[in-house]
Amino acid sequence: MPTRTIQHAGSIAGVAIDEREQDALDDLRAFLTIARTHASDFGERQVFVRLDGGARIALVYGESFTDELKPGSHTLRVHNTLVWKTVRFTIEPGEHLECQIVNCGRWWTYAMAGVLGSAPLFLKVQLRSRA
Repeated sequence: MPTRTIQHAGSIAGVAIDEREQDALDDLRAFLTIARTHASDFGERQVFVRLDGGARIALVYGESFTDELKPGSHTLRVHNTLVWKTVRFTIEPGEHLECQIVNCGRWWTYAMAGVLGSAPLFLKVQLRSRA
């Protein structure tokens, strides 16, 4: 989204209108934060995220990023090379959604990883609004 600069009109009234206009535009922006910081995450392997068919982003445990979105419907694709999840969501103007991605194992994952050296990990994707 292009950066908008406030034009100072020379009078105090003109500046106030431009600042109010900017504040109104800021209130309409929508954000999505995608995080891989949950305590129950296995902490191994990358998780790949693609929003609306855009660039693929690789997240390792402890990373997160925030992106500005246009209000409306969006599609989030998440995978860890074994398990794929597709989440469709709608974001309203001024809303900030948080998507928590958890790369988790089952009760037998640690035993299997200990014996074989690797084990399958599964994905949980939790989407909630940040107020």
